[in-house]
Amino acid sequence: MTIAVEEISGEQPSIEQQLQLHAVVLPYPAKGHSIPLMHFAKRLHSMGVVVTFVNTFSHLSKEHFRTLDGLDKSTMRVVPLGVSPPEGEGTTSLPYVEHVNELVEDALLLFEDLFSRKEDAPPACIVSDMFLGWTQVVANKFKIPRYVLFASPAGALATMLHMPELIKQGRLPIDPSKKEELIYDIPGVPPTRLADLPSPMQDANAYEYPFYARNCVEMHEATGVLINTFYELEPSYIDTLRQTVYGNVNGKEGHLLSILPVGPMLPKAYFTAGPEISANVEERDLCLQWLDTQPESSVLYVSFGSVAVLSIPQIQELAMGLEMSGQRFLLVLRAPLNPENLPLFPEGFEERTKGRGFVHVGWAPQLLVLSHRAVGGYLTHCGWNSTLEGICRGLPMLTWPIQAEQAMNARFLVDDVKAAIEVCTVTDGFISRERISTAIKRLLADPEGVIVKNNMQKLRDLALAAVGEGGSVQRNLENFLQELRSWKSS
Repeated sequence: MTIAVEEISGEQPSIEQQLQLHAVVLPYPAKGHSIPLMHFAKRLHSMGVVVTFVNTFSHLSKEHFRTLDGLDKSTMRVVPLGVSPPEGEGTTSLPYVEHVNELVEDALLLFEDLFSRKEDAPPACIVSDMFLGWTQVVANKFKIPRYVLFASPAGALATMLHMPELIKQGRLPIDPSKKEELIYDIPGVPPTRLADLPSPMQDANAYEYPFYARNCVEMHEATGVLINTFYELEPSYIDTLRQTVYGNVNGKEGHLLSILPVGPMLPKAYFTAGPEISANVEERDLCLQWLDTQPESSVLYVSFGSVAVLSIPQIQELAMGLEMSGQRFLLVLRAPLNPENLPLFPEGFEERTKGRGFVHVGWAPQLLVLSHRAVGGYLTHCGWNSTLEGICRGLPMLTWPIQAEQAMNARFLVDDVKAAIEVCTVTDGFISRERISTAIKRLLADPEGVIVKNNMQKLRDLALAAVGEGGSVQRNLENFLQELRSWKSS
C-alpha cells in the first residue's frame, strides 16, 4: 500500500520545536464524527499544538477544509489516509464499517514518516474516534498515548464501556422478548429500558454489533477519553466515569481513564451567532430568506439529521401533524427512496400552509437556521451533535429518536434536564398526526412549553460559561496538554 503525505520542508528543529506538542487526529470517515473532530483540532492548534489531521478514506472534500483557511499550514496540516472503498458499502450511519481496519498498515507507515521527520516535533499522542479502536495498535507500537474522541454524551460512554461486562454476563445481545425490561447496573446511568440502549448493541446478527463490541474493548486500553460534552451538562455521569476502573478486560490490569469533557465541539462564533459561521454559505439560502420574513421565536425547525430517512407515509403524516398544529414551521428532510415517484406530501399541503410553513428537501445550513432569530423550537432526532447545537442556542426541543444512542439522548433531555417534550420513543412505530400536533402545541402554545424553554435557557447559560474564558472546557483542555507534557518528559 502507498500513502500520500504532504511534504513539509524546513531546517533542524529549534528548542521550541522540540518542546512543542504534536497531536495526530484521526476521525471516523463520517461527517457526524469528523466535523466535531475538526473543530477540536482547531481548538488545539489555537493553544499552540502542532496538529496533523488525517483525512481517513479522503472522505472530506476541500470545501470542508475551508474552515482551516488562514491557519499556518506548517503547524496545522491535512494528510490523506487510505483509498475510499466503493460507495454504498457499510451503513448510512456508519459508512466504511467493513473497511476501517484496512487502514492499519497505511497508518503505521504514516507514523513512521512523522517520527522520522527531523524538522518537526514527533507525535505526542493520537486522538482518534471512538470507532477507530485499531489506532491503539499504532499507539502501542510507537509508545505514545491514545485519547479517544467520543462524539456522543457521557451517558453513552458509560454504556459503551460497560458493554464487555454485559456480554460476559450473557445479557448481550438483547433478547427481543425482554426489550421493555430495565437495566439498573451500568455505572452512573439511571435505570434504562433495554430497547433504549444504543442500536448497535441490539442485534447480534447485524455487522455493527461485533464492530461496536470490539471498539468497546479497545477503548478500555486508551489513556483517556475526550468527550463532546461539558461537565455542567452531565456532572453525575462524568464523576462516575472518573471513579470507575476500566481496562480490566481480557485479563488485563484495570486503570482509571482520564475523562475530559471538552465540548461542545462547534465553531467558536456559533455560541454568539457571529458572522463567521456563515463563511461556508456562498449565498443566502432559500430557507434562511424565508425565516427572515417570520416573527421572532415563532418557527419550529424540524429536521432528522443527515442520516435518518423517514418513510413516505410517515413524511405525509408528519406534514399533516404540522398543518394540524397551526404553528409556523421549517421542515428539512433527506429525500427517501422513491422508485414509484410517489408524492412526498399530501395534496395541497404546501398551498394550505403557505406563509407559515416552508419545506426543503436536501441539505440546509443548520447552524445558521438554529441561530436565526425566528426559530423558537426544534423537533429533532436527538443525534448528539444536533442536540448540542440546540442547547447552545437555548432552543426547547421535541424528541423523535430513531437510531444509535438517540433514545438515551431523548430520555436525558425529557427526564433528566426537562428541556424537551417527547413526540415518541424509538419503539413506537408509525406516529400519528394527532400525536405530532399535540406535542407541537404543548411546546409552542402551552404553559408547559415555557417551563421547558426556561430549563433549556439555563443549559445554554451553562454551555456559554463552560466554553468561555476560564470555563471548564478550557481547564480540561489545559489538563489534557499537561498530561501530554508529563508523558513527553517521562
